[in-house]
Amino acid sequence: MSGAVSGEAGHNLRIGLLGVDTSHAGAYARILNEQAAVPGARITWVWGGQVRADQPDARTLAATYGIDRVLGEPTELLRQTDLVLVVDDAGHGRHHVPQARAFVAAGVPAFLDKPMTQDVAEARTLFRLAAERGVPVTSSSALRYARELAEDAAYVADLGEPSSVVSVGPGEWFHYGVHAVEQVYAVLGPGVQWVQRTSWPERDVAVLGYRPGGPSAVVQVLRDATCGFHLTLHARKGRHTIAIEDADAYYTGQLRAVVEMVRTGVPPVPPTETLEILAVLRAGELSAAAGGARVHLADVLA
Repeated sequence: MSGAVSGEAGHNLRIGLLGVDTSHAGAYARILNEQAAVPGARITWVWGGQVRADQPDARTLAATYGIDRVLGEPTELLRQTDLVLVVDDAGHGRHHVPQARAFVAAGVPAFLDKPMTQDVAEARTLFRLAAERGVPVTSSSALRYARELAEDAAYVADLGEPSSVVSVGPGEWFHYGVHAVEQVYAVLGPGVQWVQRTSWPERDVAVLGYRPGGPSAVVQVLRDATCGFHLTLHARKGRHTIAIEDADAYYTGQLRAVVEMVRTGVPPVPPTETLEILAVLRAGELSAAAGGARVHLADVLA
């Protein structure tokens, strides 16, 4: 089955929402069903799984945003699904690949919320299955699609050759630090070769090194400060700081990119880049465990 699905001639892409124990579920349902911010795409079913006290359950979410069906099993409407959004946050990404596998095997395009998985080899296996089935699969932090990054892109380019990026975000290293790492990738792109991370109970600081003579990045993941998401670029012609605050814009940008993937069959983030980002996060874990030693991505990816 081809991964490209037409959304023309009045046909809405039938989107399944798998998981409700994250604020992303409500954000995606609001943007797609209530705001209709991505024309031709609508969530038609939701499966609940684990429930979080601060988030609505599947039935409440369906009633609030006009979702047609609440499923007892995630694969009940496998053949009536054009795209599945795997956002179940139980295990901080550990269940994403197992939950997506049946859909991908059946030729259904899939978006896996961040982090795609905590196991680089598991991600590689799913991408391999997707390639065999000819179906697009993607995963990313929504921060990659920040309005503020897009608006300042031309100005950043005019600053010339980058020297370093300092990227800051809240939370813990792997599950939430992916946001701050993807901010770096949105500006510098792929090509990280090694990671050195030092960890304290209240914060993480990691250095990401590109090719010899190339740029570097400092990623700070803070638990003892109200920091939001922001980054500062240092380049040959100047310095520029970007604060990312418009959550509606980055969620909407992410959903537009995922829906476009379904229609074209081309993932918005290449699998190789997603694997590299997961390797950065894993290398950071290994580095901190080794007292801040430099860990090369080639060793993690091998």
